[in-house]
Amino acid sequence: MDVQRLGMVRRLARIATDDGFFCVAALDHPENYVALFDKDVSRVPHQTVVDSKLHLVSALSGHASAVLLDPVYSLGQAIATGTLPGSVGVIAPIELLTYTPDSPPGWALPTVLRPQWTPEKIAKLGADAVKLILFYRSELADVAAEQRKLVADLAAACHEERLPLVVEPIWYPLSPDEGDGGRADAIVAAVAEFTLLGVDVLKVQFPGSAAACRDLDAAATVPWVLLSEGAGFEDFATQMEIAAKAGASGYIAGRAVWGDAVGHLPAGERDAAVARAADRLDTLTAIVRRHGRPWQERATASELSSTWYEAFGV
Repeated sequence: MDVQRLGMVRRLARIATDDGFFCVAALDHPENYVALFDKDVSRVPHQTVVDSKLHLVSALSGHASAVLLDPVYSLGQAIATGTLPGSVGVIAPIELLTYTPDSPPGWALPTVLRPQWTPEKIAKLGADAVKLILFYRSELADVAAEQRKLVADLAAACHEERLPLVVEPIWYPLSPDEGDGGRADAIVAAVAEFTLLGVDVLKVQFPGSAAACRDLDAAATVPWVLLSEGAGFEDFATQMEIAAKAGASGYIAGRAVWGDAVGHLPAGERDAAVARAADRLDTLTAIVRRHGRPWQERATASELSSTWYEAFGV
């Protein structure tokens, strides 16, 4: 093993279970989370969203290997209040999303990094990985080339800080009447492209079938996990089993897990929904453990010399 990878391996281990699966509760959702309280997001108090997210962090962190937390409503707050246990990994998103609920995919399409929010800062905070989402269509050649360069540059910056980079390339229709005909092939092709750019984990959409999942696994040279993409829980659990059998190493799941636990709900209804969300994480983790492939990047102790630390970080 290259000793320069040791910090990366340590952080990857912190966002995985002890047996090597990424079982991550995604709570980094920005305005689409706020809209669960009121479609006019400007009417929702900031603290209402903070309190809701911290409630979920408290309830779900014991059922996840890591949580994905945004810097606006949850990341600093969960650390400052002690809501996030030290035994649970944390992933920080680095993109800035602009909410456009009336047009697919629900967000402005350009890939924009959040100003004043860098891998260096994320590392100083003690986070274990960085996540980047991008809306990607290779047919848009100039835009796609810029996105691939951005990912390669970001991977290099993250690796300077020994931070793993999780990349989430999202296929979306170019027009309302395009349909899903080329979706599976495009998802697999995107995995083949981004796996070569220094990415450490790929967060992918379900490509639609077991055969496509196997193609995806063959294209990936890094671990890959499934995102829930707003699916209902039962549908996502089925997708997770299919993906795990094809080689997925886990999930990063959001609304499929906790979507019915957020909003202006009576206390009893909210508490029941939060408990249900925790059970859903347990169910997903059991599926991954039964069928999935653990991520592996290990060496024997004899591969490290007695002076390995002298070269580390140089």
